[in-house]
Amino acid sequence: MKRSQRYIALVLIALGSVALAILFGDVLGEVTGLQAFENFTLDRRQHTTVESFQEGLGERESEIVMVLFDEFTLDDDTAPWITPFPRAHLASLVDAVAQAGARTIGIDVFLADLHENLNQIDGGNDLLRDAIARAGNVILVSPLQQTDSGSFVQPPHEFFTDVSHEVGTAELPSSYSTFRNGTLAVRSGQGLAPSFALSLWAHSRGITTDSILDAAWVSSRIDLPGLPPDLGAIPDDWKDPGAGDAGSIIPFPIRFYGPPSSTLAADPPGTFQAIGSSGAVTTAMFLPEFFEDKIVLLGTGFHPEDRFRVPFYDYRIPPTEGFEEGDTYSWMYGIEIHANALQNLLDGSYVRHLGLASRLLLMLVVAIASGALVFTKGAAWGAVLTAAVIAGTWVLAFWGWAGSIYGPGGEYVSLGAAGLWMPIATPNLAAALSYVFSVSYVAVVEGREKRFIQGAFGKYLSPDVVAEIFKDPSSLTLGGEKRPLSLLFSDLSGFTTISEEMEAQDLIALLNEYLNDMTQVVFDENGYLDKYIGDAIMAFWNAPKDVSDHADRAMRAAIFMQRRMDDLNDRWAERAENHEPLKVRIGVHTGEVVVGNVGGEDRFDYSAIGDAVNLAARLEPANKTYDTLNMVSEVTLSAGEGSYRVRELDLIVVKGKEQPIKVFELLELEGVELSAQKEDALRHFAAGMAEYKEHRWEEAREHFERAVQACPDDGPSILYVTRCDEHIADPPPLDWDFVVRRTEK
Repeated sequence: MKRSQRYIALVLIALGSVALAILFGDVLGEVTGLQAFENFTLDRRQHTTVESFQEGLGERESEIVMVLFDEFTLDDDTAPWITPFPRAHLASLVDAVAQAGARTIGIDVFLADLHENLNQIDGGNDLLRDAIARAGNVILVSPLQQTDSGSFVQPPHEFFTDVSHEVGTAELPSSYSTFRNGTLAVRSGQGLAPSFALSLWAHSRGITTDSILDAAWVSSRIDLPGLPPDLGAIPDDWKDPGAGDAGSIIPFPIRFYGPPSSTLAADPPGTFQAIGSSGAVTTAMFLPEFFEDKIVLLGTGFHPEDRFRVPFYDYRIPPTEGFEEGDTYSWMYGIEIHANALQNLLDGSYVRHLGLASRLLLMLVVAIASGALVFTKGAAWGAVLTAAVIAGTWVLAFWGWAGSIYGPGGEYVSLGAAGLWMPIATPNLAAALSYVFSVSYVAVVEGREKRFIQGAFGKYLSPDVVAEIFKDPSSLTLGGEKRPLSLLFSDLSGFTTISEEMEAQDLIALLNEYLNDMTQVVFDENGYLDKYIGDAIMAFWNAPKDVSDHADRAMRAAIFMQRRMDDLNDRWAERAENHEPLKVRIGVHTGEVVVGNVGGEDRFDYSAIGDAVNLAARLEPANKTYDTLNMVSEVTLSAGEGSYRVRELDLIVVKGKEQPIKVFELLELEGVELSAQKEDALRHFAAGMAEYKEHRWEEAREHFERAVQACPDDGPSILYVTRCDEHIADPPPLDWDFVVRRTEK
């Protein structure tokens, strides 16, 4: 398959994986459980805050101070009831923190009824009303009521609202288990009402909530400093008087700053400064700076019906004296949920969702990365990369949330604002789906191509080369192409004679053994086995896979085939005493040919055709003339970069050609010693050839004769002795070009 087709397949798989991840994660997330998984990862990220890294250091610095109602405030004499919290004592708390200089006071107690029976005991209603009036900065809370005609804020009793600064709703978006969202405002009738947190923030900053909400009603969005543009939108349906079921809360995800706070010394440190109601009055009297210019929130710290599960519910308590390893935080009271929401407003620091374009890009990148290694390296390495990609998305998501690159030893690099919510579930799903689809594609679609390549080339190429072709099928052009090849033709001399003397079964066994060994040499040099022609072999290099050193590989193959032939003769001699050694003649040439599929529509072979093929085929039988084993063209020697032991044989024109070509006997690799007789013969032959080229026939003959004396079976020397005799008897013209024109194949 072409490289471009694989790229297209990878991109399509990645796009499909992203689309399915969006479907299962964003559209059907509640059904598939991916939304729950994403929330789980968000909870884990909530833990990566300044406070959560503390080791028992205590509360964060904040404008917020909490006064938590505790059981020590109550006794049978002063308040023999738990609910509602005694209003006389609540009045004393308001007076105390107001006199200490509290900037804003919030009471997280719904004062809906006057409870006349209880009021007769301590006069709490009047005391609390007077305290609220004296303070002048008290924000009360109210619930949100749903009716057939829509949602309405149910205000506290007018006895208290008349003297309060404002009422904010304490309504939070509903949750099945863990509370993660706060409220900016709610729909009340045909308008907006502020949340408790928004009312507290506005008063502490000297702003009226009416101005904020009136502008929001016109612009259809609550505009607060730092609030991300995707938060605070007012649904258009809210402006329709008949929209009774169009929702009622404008939510925003809370950035929880840390684990729950407590007023008890026996409890682990929490996030905000908190003091129990039993000691708040005394603290305000002697340490007024504790409340001065602070936003003081009054709410319960012990009523079980007002505690909730938040992201820090199961957070492990940092190493702190008095706590065993493994101890965790538990519930957070409602007043502290409002405190976290208020702190977001005070800091102008909110949970920021990754933009749609960035989310899609992230998912596409991880999907492509996951599939890419499957396409290039296979399923196993693809699994490794997919796991790395998934782990990487977790790391990036946690760093983005914390606003810093951190690790062992603390923070390494600040990234600016914290609270970036980069999704984990959908990118992880996209990566996993891309891996599965890529593996399936490679196995099913490309598997068909792989089986074709293995079937077509498995018997003609080494397994390593077949594997390389499959990794990059684009390197294989099945239709045919021109390219330079180094070609090798070999023939087993004497095989016809022994074939007449051997039994058919033994003959086939010997031939198979020979062909197997010779083919293995070709494969070892990454060559392509074109065909067997009886005992002859045709092989070439540089197709179908590019082989830059194809000339060297072809020459090395010829040398190693001769070595392997010696080994075969030794083996055969051990098995048969009368075995006559066989010889293999080899011709090697390099040139440009056409290579590709040759044949009919239903049956074809991958082969090479062209003049260079014919010339290589002619060099093999030309060995007979010189009684040599390896003949190589000058073109191949020039194309090679290795060092070889060669001797020049002739300048010949093979049958059917006009252009002469210089040929050499390929003896061995450079540095390999031959027999002493052969070495002596080569020296005399070289001297004779030098005289021969100068037309000094008698001097040349003398050297060639000495070569024959040194090595009686040295074929080239014997041939040139005969030629010298002919030239002495009938000298050629002085302008003779030394070209020998062969008249036989």
